[in-house]
Amino acid sequence: MTERPAAYLYRYLFAGEPAGEGRLEVRPQGEGVKATLTAEVSLPLPRTRQRWQTETDREGFSRYFSERVEAWEARVFTVERLEEEGVILVSQGKESLTLPYLTPYHDPLSLLLALPRLELAPGEVACFPMPGGRAYVERLSDLEVEGRVRPHFRLRPGLTLVQLEEGLPVRIAQQVGDHVFEAVLEGMEVRLGRESKRRRRWV
Repeated sequence: MTERPAAYLYRYLFAGEPAGEGRLEVRPQGEGVKATLTAEVSLPLPRTRQRWQTETDREGFSRYFSERVEAWEARVFTVERLEEEGVILVSQGKESLTLPYLTPYHDPLSLLLALPRLELAPGEVACFPMPGGRAYVERLSDLEVEGRVRPHFRLRPGLTLVQLEEGLPVRIAQQVGDHVFEAVLEGMEVRLGRESKRRRRWV
């Protein structure tokens, strides 16, 4: 998404109503990137604080992933690739299990970051391994929004729709119950040394 550390600011909507806000920070780390998404979501209830983190390799695949959700209680889930041991360590709370590491895989956040690099024509579908299953990415027809063309993708499972602009996810929509939960990019901050430059364009 960027060669420099940057933060992307999102606002959330649920059934068209304000539902919170999130901040996605991405920075280079080794040959890959480290990305952290922190979010406060007020709808649908209960109000939650959520944090996802991924660390990727040079190809953009997941090396480490964690998810923390705080509502009535805190829940933590992690997935770590241990190549030397040839296993994937999956942990939730005090319980953990190992799976054989057979091929590079994505986690939910690394897959989102990988979308701009995919070379798919409209109608084409790519399949990616994920721990315990697979993810499918379908390239939909491009959208034109205010004179700008946006690549459009559908992710399964979950039936998530993602619009990109300038290589950034600018709108993410997912069905939750009878309504739609949306994340809309409002702006970004690019860090240059000790300074940060804020840019707002998406509304």
